Amino acid sequence: MITMHCFSKPQVVPCRQATYYVRRPAGGQVHRSHQRQRRSAFACCALASPTSDLCALVIGSGFAGMSAAARLTRDFAQVTLLDRDHFTDTVTKEESDDPELWRQHYEAETRRRLGVTQYKQPHVLLQKGLELIEEICPGYKQELAQAGALDVDLLSDIIVYDWDKEWLPGVHSNGTRSLAASRHLYETVLRKFVLRINNLKVQTSAAVIGLAYNAEEQRVTGVHLKGGQMLDADLVVDASGKQSDVSKWLEQLGHKPPSTMTVEAGLQYTCRMYEMPEDPDRKWSIAVCIDNPEYNRAAVMVPIETNKWQLYLAGYKGYHCPTDEEGFLQFAKDLPSPTIYEAIRHAKPVSDISAYRNTGNFRRLFEKTPPPNGLCVVGDAVCCFNPIHGQGMTVGLMGSQLLAKCIGEQLKGTAGSDRQHQLAALTGLPAKFHSQLGGLVDYPWTVSVGPDAQKPNAVMNMPQTEANAFSVLLIKYFVALQQARFDDLYLMKKLTQVGNMLAPPTVLFGPDVVMRLLWYVLRNKLKFGLSKENTYGTTAVGPAAAATATSNGFRR
Repeated sequence: MITMHCFSKPQVVPCRQATYYVRRPAGGQVHRSHQRQRRSAFACCALASPTSDLCALVIGSGFAGMSAAARLTRDFAQVTLLDRDHFTDTVTKEESDDPELWRQHYEAETRRRLGVTQYKQPHVLLQKGLELIEEICPGYKQELAQAGALDVDLLSDIIVYDWDKEWLPGVHSNGTRSLAASRHLYETVLRKFVLRINNLKVQTSAAVIGLAYNAEEQRVTGVHLKGGQMLDADLVVDASGKQSDVSKWLEQLGHKPPSTMTVEAGLQYTCRMYEMPEDPDRKWSIAVCIDNPEYNRAAVMVPIETNKWQLYLAGYKGYHCPTDEEGFLQFAKDLPSPTIYEAIRHAKPVSDISAYRNTGNFRRLFEKTPPPNGLCVVGDAVCCFNPIHGQGMTVGLMGSQLLAKCIGEQLKGTAGSDRQHQLAALTGLPAKFHSQLGGLVDYPWTVSVGPDAQKPNAVMNMPQTEANAFSVLLIKYFVALQQARFDDLYLMKKLTQVGNMLAPPTVLFGPDVVMRLLWYVLRNKLKFGLSKENTYGTTAVGPAAAATATSNGFRR
């Protein structure tokens, strides 16, 4: 094997023979019937017979990495999951029942997960994401709920203030649900399932610093670890997140790295955790407040395990939330809706106030410049979004599903063949996968960068396209949909389905949606401007009127 970017006397370790260090989950104090049920449900994945004799390495054990590794075990004889952090994987019943024990473990894991800078921020796993995890780890939702995650309806259990209107929680539902929890719980429960897979090994404290490369075959053949060790593999999957060094690694191999697009609007999150006080009059589980049309401030509060809230107060440049006690509360008080401030002003804080500024949109265009054979990239290492839209984890899971689909198609008919034939079948995989992945991320990318690109202080590095009449109309169309959803339950349900990635965005252009939106615009023509200058629909729909709840569940 010819390797490039080798370091002094590297220790070459085939991935089938590597030594792994990981603290296995303790299993927790769970009822035996639940334990038997979970093991039985997971057996289809844990005991699946791989279709090839190949081995794979996955860099990064976030959602995209763990999902990719679990899916690859169905086609690869051995999968190794690498992570530069060291973490534990215990979620016991005692921890779920004891808030102080939970807090201690949560803080400890936060300090260990140095590779996930946003570990303490609120996260929302959309219904599509939950379904994708359940697909490879049957029983995940059940165990997540047992560990304290809260079942929420993303239409009837949420209060949303936007465009000077307020959607109130109520009886309306379109079946869009999620389990609200901290990233800590989402990850540790998923890792617990992944570690049960027989042909998957985990190596922690493993920092990848380069790629091994066969120049004759023009194929990535493994990775170099900090310390001189080298692991070989037939496929390397980079899921190391936004901070991935994959572009640098490709340059070191003499391979052209992909071009990138960035949109940085100067958003800052300021976060805090609270004990959730008892309030029989509170009908909502999740609260969202956005100050459209100015779009300078936003706030989201979600419930998590052990009866806590995670709150972030977001502000664009010039409107950042202070990190001192008085300034934090004043920012919440100045939001256009009093809901969140009233909820926290008597609540007990159980964490420090922390700020998070790395919120820009970033995309590597691998669909135009695919990586060499033997390397694929998933998750935030390909595309990451302004976290305010809550799409990142689910898009990463969808990318891992797509990768497994492409691999299955490439290896079709090779079962029982020799290893070289199976390896040859993977030729062209990166180009095929990244071509399809580019289409998958186009819609969430557009949703995220559209508002950010309109901010006066936005810093952008992306192709400039002339704003033609169609693009201007398209922007206005989506802005009108965002406003109209408060007056039309049908539109609210459609947008909720698309936002949770349960339906393709094309459904928003169906005749049923278009006719309802046209009727809304005609009824509100004095409030909704279609002037040529207003390229992002920044006209307000007017101040909120009396707080009168209608049968559709909104105030206006």
